Amino acid sequence: MACENEYEENVDNLRKLFKANNIVSFNIQHIKCSAGSSSGDNYMSVVKRIQIRGHRNSNNYKDPDFMSVIIKRQIPSLSRRQLYRCDEAFCNEIMAYNHVIPLLDRYMSESVFPKCFYAGHDDVGEIIVLEDLKEIGYRMQNRLTGLDLNFCELVMKQLAKFHAASIAAQRLDNAMFRDKCKQVCEIVYCKEAEEFYKNILETSIQESLNSLRSSNVDGCLTEPIRLIEKLQYKLFTKIQSYITNPSEHMSVMCHGDLWMNNIMFTTTNSSRGLNDSSIAGDVNSRHNAENPIPCKVKFFDLQAMRYASPVFDILHFIYTSTKRDLRDMHTKHLLETYSLALSSNLGEQFTEPSPDLDSLRDIYSLPNITNEYYKHVLYGLAICMWILPAVTFDPDNIPNLDAISEMNSSAKEIKCTQKLTPEYHSRLRDLALEFYQNGYLN
Repeated sequence: MACENEYEENVDNLRKLFKANNIVSFNIQHIKCSAGSSSGDNYMSVVKRIQIRGHRNSNNYKDPDFMSVIIKRQIPSLSRRQLYRCDEAFCNEIMAYNHVIPLLDRYMSESVFPKCFYAGHDDVGEIIVLEDLKEIGYRMQNRLTGLDLNFCELVMKQLAKFHAASIAAQRLDNAMFRDKCKQVCEIVYCKEAEEFYKNILETSIQESLNSLRSSNVDGCLTEPIRLIEKLQYKLFTKIQSYITNPSEHMSVMCHGDLWMNNIMFTTTNSSRGLNDSSIAGDVNSRHNAENPIPCKVKFFDLQAMRYASPVFDILHFIYTSTKRDLRDMHTKHLLETYSLALSSNLGEQFTEPSPDLDSLRDIYSLPNITNEYYKHVLYGLAICMWILPAVTFDPDNIPNLDAISEMNSSAKEIKCTQKLTPEYHSRLRDLALEFYQNGYLN
């Protein structure tokens, strides 16, 4: 069976791939494919949901079987792939699933990533086959409302688990860790991508300044605007220096793009086989109660995986997935939650008492993590201004990236913005005041 448009897959090719890699253990009779993410949820690849039905031969009767997987493919538009460096990103994710994640999973009781059945090439091109998290009860949360404290605590604990696995692998099998780290590379702050992403960040900051100026009716934003203007053309280079010169003293394998679009949760109200029409990225799922309690979390979309300070993952998450009131009240608590979870997970990897364990707990102590966080806090400003339009987008005004890339061959010409919403302007105002009032802009 074929699907329409970009979600179409060659069924015979899938049968061959599934059989060759032992992905499906029953006789396939029917394959259905559909969109695997909502419009506007994925910019760097095409995500498809593949539902497979068949029968498992068992003695003299047949038992029906079902399996659902997520398939990621390259974007068809060559101009868009070249402009947005999609090929490099896709390759990086393949390498992450083939090399980095299997190593880190050895040091985690339960992986924080979806199961990867296959990452590589087939007769069509590059392909990644993952377990369908939605099928086992995982859901995205609403980007517009941001995450509450319970969800943030769970992310901090699981992020610490992931980072602790990296630290353990580095200490206990350094040669293997180094080899696997070399398989992934920086795709955003590298020299090859500098022109494009520097322009994107500076354009995002310019849009932010335009918004702040229009919101400055009482004059309270005048000084924040002045200070942000001074940073506009320096911020990319500053962050690039942070990222590309990681300190061996405190560095781990990082997710690199940890925000709400790349995180799914199970909650006390999630259940398998819910009768709804939502897809993996549906932020308006109505199955959750008003105040769901998170149980488990998974991180995915590993295109930007990098070796860097752990605080870049923390800052990336906090400044894209929460609102100011939560940050004002709970940032210290979240850093403490992360630190305690990291220490606990490290304790599971090293036999106590251990000089290595004592040394690591000292290196990744709460004071050191806190100092590192505020030392690099401007990364939070940059990533929020960069991603906030996507967090708060109007679903009726999503930019056509294929058309943009075809019309603009140079990164200097591109204007990748969409209609900015009242929520965008409100959260940006809060962000600017937060950084100014806390002295981060100095």
